[in-house]
Amino acid sequence: MHTDWKKPYQFAIREQNPAMLEDLYEQARHAIHNRVLELEENPADAREKGELEEALRQFIIHKYSRTPVS
Repeated sequence: MHTDWKKPYQFAIREQNPAMLEDLYEQARHAIHNRVLELEENPADAREKGELEEALRQFIIHKYSRTPVS
């Protein structure tokens, strides 16, 4: 069985409530990280690896574009 990383990722990307973002970001990051570790043990196709890499890039862009500048 593999980690479902797409649902937590989508929830975090779509969330509009700033109070919930940090927790959702952490859940999504954890799910993505777990799936990356699973793929190291049982390699899958290159497509999912690419999806994980792109999800992490988009996640970082999304997170920091919503962070207020001091």
